[in-house]
Formats: sequence, structure tokens, C-alpha cells
Amino acid sequence: MKKIKTLSLALGLSMMLMFAGCGKEVASATKDVINNNVGEIIGEIVISPDTGYYTADERTAMIEMSEDDYEIKAELWSEDNLKFADQKTFTAAVNSFVKAEEEAGKASKVSADITVKEKKAGYTATAVMAFEQRNVNMNISYDSDMVITDITFSPVYSTGEAMTKAALNTLLGMGSVFSVLVLIMIIIYAFGIIPKIQNAVAKKKAMKNSQNTENSVDKTIAQIAEKEENELVDDYELVAVISAAIAAYEGNSGTDGFVVRSIKKSQSKKWQNAQY
Repeated sequence: MKKIKTLSLALGLSMMLMFAGCGKEVASATKDVINNNVGEIIGEIVISPDTGYYTADERTAMIEMSEDDYEIKAELWSEDNLKFADQKTFTAAVNSFVKAEEEAGKASKVSADITVKEKKAGYTATAVMAFEQRNVNMNISYDSDMVITDITFSPVYSTGEAMTKAALNTLLGMGSVFSVLVLIMIIIYAFGIIPKIQNAVAKKKAMKNSQNTENSVDKTIAQIAEKEENELVDDYELVAVISAAIAAYEGNSGTDGFVVRSIKKSQSKKWQNAQY
């Protein structure tokens, strides 16, 4: 019984040592692949081994590469264990480098220290690149099959620069919030002013309409009076005769009690049938 227990313990220890040895071997092989990938990526995006530093036009050609050309390159890369998830991953890596270059200047060299970390579904690697104005980290993400799923180039800021940038972002955010609050306050205040303005405009319009109506009435009365006066201008003798007739009919000795303003032809037929 003791022999069986001892044998089982020895077998367990052997298996643990075997797996431990395999783990070290895989970790070492993975790091070798990643180190090789870093060199290949630099040669494909940053500096050509044949022509030197890539120009802006050459990087534009990388971004606008056709699918057929990418497939040809992907086959060549796979021979050196460099595998991208798809063409978009490679294009995004080139765009990220161009953006970092605009801020940090041209790249000069890559640090020999490449940090590799294992994650749940693969690995991450960070290589420090020296640019003209500041260092830039090249961050590479792998899946469990050592296929590159993402590459980003991020400029490295000092503590003071990072704090300054954070402060500016904070001020910008707070300024935006206060601007929106002020705008909301103005809108709410306007809700109280707009009805008053509308009432004032309506009142002014009503007064104007009333004044126009009064002017129209006065104008009409003036036109009627003028018309009556015009009707009497050429009929003074007729007016005198009619006034005398009315005075005689009323039994008055004069025409002081009334004034003839207008003379209109009667439409009644009684006067036509009257006998003289």
C-alpha cells in the first residue's frame, strides 16, 4: 500500500514537472514569435529594409491596398509567423502609426525591451519606440492562436504633461456643461418673456387697427359732407325755393329753424301721381 502511494506521488510530481517544463517552453517560443513579429511590423509599417523610412504616399498606398495585394502579403507574412486577423487590422495599425507620427515626429529606434503579458484569450506585447519628440508605445494584442487582433501606437507623456492634459480635458468638460446650463437658463427665461412680447405686439396691432378704423370713419364722414356740400354748390336757387316752401308749410316766417344740406330725388311714385 505504501508502495502504491509512493508511486502515485512520484507520478504526480513527474506530471507537474512535465507541464511546468512545457509551460516554460511555450512561453519562450511565444516570446520569440512576438520578438520576430515586432521586427516584421516595423519593417512593414515604419522603416523598409530596402528603401528606408516610408513616405506619406507609401503609407497611403498601404491603407488603400487592394484585397488581392493584401492576400499576397499575408501569405508572405505567414511564412514568418506574422498573422493579422484581417486587412482592417493592418490598415488600423498604419493609421495609428501615422497619427502618432504627427504628434511625436519620426521614429528612430525600438527598445530591445519588449514586455509580454499573458491574458485570458491570448497575449499582449508592448515595445517602446523612440521618436524625435517623445517615446511611443507599440501595443500588440494576440488571440490564443497567436493571430494579431489589434496594433496601436500611443505617445508616452510625462507626469506633468499627463496632468496638464487631464486638467484641460476637465476644464473643457466643465465648460461644456456650464455652457449647456446657461443655454437652458436662457431658454427657460425666454419662455417668460416671449408671451409678454406677443401680448405687446398683439396690443400694438389692435391699437393700429382701431386707429385705422377711426381714420376710415372720419374719412368717410368727410367724404359725405364734402359730397353734400358739392351737391348744394350749384343749387342755391333750388335750395331757397324748397326752404321757403318748407317754411310756409310749417307756418314759419323764415328758414332760421332748419338747414337744407342735400337734395335727393325721391323714388316714391306718389309725387309722380300728384295733381297740380
